Amino acid sequence: MRNLILLLALLGLMGACAPKDGIRTMRASTSKEVDLGKIKEIDGPVKVRLLLRNDYKDTLYPVQLYTPCGCTQASFDKKPVAPGEDEVLEVVYNPAYNPGPMMEQIQILYTNSPTRVRIITIKGEVIGYNHPIEEDRPYAFGEGLYMSHKVLSYGLVRPGDTSDMFFRYGNGNTGSATVEFEIPEEWKPFFRLRQPGKMKADERDTLHARFTMPMGVDSAYFAVRPIVDGKYTDEVLSVRAVSR
Repeated sequence: MRNLILLLALLGLMGACAPKDGIRTMRASTSKEVDLGKIKEIDGPVKVRLLLRNDYKDTLYPVQLYTPCGCTQASFDKKPVAPGEDEVLEVVYNPAYNPGPMMEQIQILYTNSPTRVRIITIKGEVIGYNHPIEEDRPYAFGEGLYMSHKVLSYGLVRPGDTSDMFFRYGNGNTGSATVEFEIPEEWKPFFRLRQPGKMKADERDTLHARFTMPMGVDSAYFAVRPIVDGKYTDEVLSVRAVSR
């Protein structure tokens, strides 16, 4: 009976300490990393509350938070933190397009305090997932080909100079497909990119397109025609440049 009472008391204490708003609360330290564990990218941003104790003999006066990566956002109340009290940080980490191990820093800046900065490090492992092909290759060219650009605009280029661009493409078909790009004969000496060839279903890649402005030309404007399994797509890839 006594053990049952102790167990109920312990459960009651744990319930009292649990965050009522559902936000995961963790104690942080400037000398250790806060491990968020496995983070599922498909679930979206993760929000945690970090408690950082003031172990100094004097009061801390926080004035600013700084996070080097845009994937991490942090907020706090700019109020003095007395010795022995906790400074509370609300941290939101966005795992989008960042699969694998992650490690980010949060810097807290102080004024008229025993320290000028404290650094909190959060870490974890992002479990990625296969995003829909349209997310970063939004243009459907037809025949299952998706690309990130419809126009490659090189802007102002001096005659004889070379400029580079990169664009993403992918095979959105349920089966393999052979992808080629037909470049007009007169522009082949000036516009170069590798031919993708055979691609697996849902395979995605990036192409490097290099353009050299011909001498004696005011502007360049031509179409590169994608071909999938021997068929022209409905859309063409336009290339533009102006002589500087």
